Amino acid sequence: MSNDRTILRLQEISLERRFQPLSFSIEKGSIYALCGGNGAGKTSLFSVLTGMNRPSSGRIYKNDDETNNQHSSYRRHFSYMPDQLAFPNHLTGFETLKFFSMLSQQQNHNVKSILSYVGLTESMHQKVKHYSKGMQQRLNLAQCLMVDVPIYMMDEPTNGLDPYWAHRMKEMLLEQKEQGKSIIFSTHSLSLVEDIADDLLFLQGGEVLINQPVAELRKSLGEHKDLSTYVYHLISDKGGK
Repeated sequence: MSNDRTILRLQEISLERRFQPLSFSIEKGSIYALCGGNGAGKTSLFSVLTGMNRPSSGRIYKNDDETNNQHSSYRRHFSYMPDQLAFPNHLTGFETLKFFSMLSQQQNHNVKSILSYVGLTESMHQKVKHYSKGMQQRLNLAQCLMVDVPIYMMDEPTNGLDPYWAHRMKEMLLEQKEQGKSIIFSTHSLSLVEDIADDLLFLQGGEVLINQPVAELRKSLGEHKDLSTYVYHLISDKGGK
């Protein structure tokens, strides 16, 4: 079922044998977390969400209308931050974002403003090949957020960030939520999920282990002090990883 705030809904979606059919919905102005161990199916699910792969079964609805994830009308509704993005080494940070701006259908980007937002003003005219891993990850975030779309999809957005910028990333995602944006992100950090996510989908071996609001999960923790411990015991009860 959907409501007036549902912006994206997946119904019994599967991809070959990489994960079992699953259903969930994303609401406007919400943060949805995808978690799971290595090989759990997160990357495969992201490939469907971003239109890289067509689902083997199931349906996708955008604003309650069935849609094709391969169609340009679907892809115009989101911006994607991959786990790693290979930037042209011969370009500066500023030139790189200008390049991504040209690729986008939106031409009103304030490149200097978004570089300032991710803390790259002082290094904007430095070649990207000289950027640290954390700086490249922030440039990756910039190319995602510079596009004004309803949904931001982010694969491991805090990877490679130092403690300050990992915390700042959380703040930026919450700021986007306050502006009415919807965010889907993958992570191995359940503490990050507890801090900012509204809903959690946890995959284990291609199966759905958890698929519910984080607020409800907190009520289920019982004797467990945090979500990480709770999930650990769930996995153990199912026979390990």
